[in-house]
This record gives sequence, C-alpha cells and structure tokens, in this order.
Amino acid sequence: MIKLYTDAGLNTNLNLAVVSYVIKLNNQIYKEAIPQNNQDNHYLEFLALKIALQKIIENNWNDEIILIHSDSQIVIDSLDKNYSKHYQPILDEILTELQSFPSYFAKHIADKDNRAAHALVHQKMLNLRTHGHK
Repeated sequence: MIKLYTDAGLNTNLNLAVVSYVIKLNNQIYKEAIPQNNQDNHYLEFLALKIALQKIIENNWNDEIILIHSDSQIVIDSLDKNYSKHYQPILDEILTELQSFPSYFAKHIADKDNRAAHALVHQKMLNLRTHGHK
C-alpha cells in the first residue's frame, strides 16, 4: 500500500506558494516541496495531490492501493463526491490519474497528523524568503 501525504502553503504578503508531498512506499520515503505561482490555497492543495500522483505514476509505483491523506477538507470531499464547484478541471485530472491505481482511499487528517508534508512547505518557504530564488 502507498501512503501519500500532501500539503500546500501560501503567504500572500510575500507572494510565496509551495506544494509538498510525502510518499511512503515499501519502507521508503520520497518527499518534495515545489514553489508555485498560484495565489489560491485550495487550488494549491489539489495541485499538491496531482503532482504527487504524477510522480508515483512516472516511477511505475502505481500497482498498489493508494491511501491519500490531506488536511484539506475540500480536496477530500471533492474526491468522495467526484465533484467540485470551483475546482472541477483539476479534480478531473486527479480522478484520471487515480484510474492508474488498483484502488484508492482518501482520508481527511488533522494538521498535526500531516506534520511531514506541512514541515516541507514551511522549510521551502523559509528557504525562498532567505535566499530569494526557487
């Protein structure tokens, strides 16, 4: 089973946005935080999931059930309903990616249970603020 944790962060004052993911697979952990140019936090939460799914598929790791963890209620609700009033285009892309897996489960988790992905976002933001580049 693949365990996936995603998160996104936005600092509108500094015009910084970051998405992150943590993939746990076969006792291995793969993680990344990626700067973005979007100012919609909900969209960024969807984007974090989309990017992580693409990474898994690109590496041919998608032959197992995936358990998606997100602290974004809108992402989890949208996956459960296959519908999003404002984010249907990216949701459709995510649902297409999910067809590459045998099955998936999406679970809403508290911020405190998403520490690894959350920390990646904040580390990257701090790095961007300090060094001013992506």
